Amino acid sequence: MKKILPAFFLLTFLVLPVLAVAQEEAPTLFTEGEGLIDILDTVANWAFTILLSLAAVVLIVAGIQFITAQGSSEKVTSARQWLIWALVGVAVGVAAKGLVAVVRSILGG
Repeated sequence: MKKILPAFFLLTFLVLPVLAVAQEEAPTLFTEGEGLIDILDTVANWAFTILLSLAAVVLIVAGIQFITAQGSSEKVTSARQWLIWALVGVAVGVAAKGLVAVVRSILGG
């Protein structure tokens, strides 16, 4: 039972976003005639979306671990590490978005 509940939550949070966008047309990564800035912007948007989605899942896992720790210092430490890695994922996602703005200002676009 202990392994079924986290697996259920993980599966739910991974499947529901896919079902939510199932009606829309699948986006293409690149189209013809795009410049370097447009390609960087597209890649940054994809990285931002993926990293924030993963960070949300990891934050939920960390929260569940904090709740189920029951005072165990090992479990609290593990949950804290999950939380730190989730925040690192958010920082990398924000940096990916910010990198496009920096490159755009350098190239004068």
